Amino acid sequence: MFAAGLITFRETLEAALVVGILLSFLYKTHQPLLKKYVWLGVFFGVGFSIILSILLKVFFGGLSGTSEQLFEGILMFVTAGFLTWMILWVHRQKGMAKKIEEKAAYHIATGFPLGLTLLTFTSVMREGVETALYLQAVSSLGGGNQLLGAGVGIVIALAIGYGIFRFSVRMNLIRLLKISGAVLLLFAAGLVAHGVHEFQEIGLLPIFSFDPMINISHILDNNSFIGSLLRTLFGYTAKPTMLELFAYSIYIFIIFSLEQITDRLLLAKQIKPQVR
Repeated sequence: MFAAGLITFRETLEAALVVGILLSFLYKTHQPLLKKYVWLGVFFGVGFSIILSILLKVFFGGLSGTSEQLFEGILMFVTAGFLTWMILWVHRQKGMAKKIEEKAAYHIATGFPLGLTLLTFTSVMREGVETALYLQAVSSLGGGNQLLGAGVGIVIALAIGYGIFRFSVRMNLIRLLKISGAVLLLFAAGLVAHGVHEFQEIGLLPIFSFDPMINISHILDNNSFIGSLLRTLFGYTAKPTMLELFAYSIYIFIIFSLEQITDRLLLAKQIKPQVR
């Protein structure tokens, strides 16, 4: 439930920021009549995401046995990839509002207001696809009412987005996104480990032994309340294989290193013009 709430909160907030920036820009430039193109993009983006969620439910609902494990493992890896891209994307976002306003101004100046629809649609659709994939992936792990958690996350994100653009609520959004990204890093690592587990079960990853490296079920079992919660959030298992532990650790190390490299490159770009 918490995992679903955090992912929908983050994704909805990112989409709401784009929509809010576009609407604010239209009002600042005295072009409120063009806001219909923005809301049209929101409508199509949300609609696409809902259709994708339904298709995923129908598709996975018709699978069983080895086929289900195979596609579940693939879904885990794909979702982890999307989360990874999203985490690293935040580290490159400097002057996001200015970039969005420049794109909007270009579409208006060239007489192509549908460009606003396309700009909004791609932003909302991107966040919606990531949400649909993650919710489908995490639903296979159990761990509470995912729909309720997702609903709470959406409501909170919309409230914050509305407060920022309607009442000028001040908030360090980049820091907020980075903190949530750190938690999502552990989510993604858990998905990678679970994907490895599924592939090992059907024999697609015969590396190392499939026997558990350790067994701490007597301390914290997967089926206990805390165990199932940790399983949903961070991919916890009381009986991990060597390959699962290896994949989990290597993933966190690689992504953390990439974050540090990205931050240093951005810092170098900011310092370079000043030196000149």
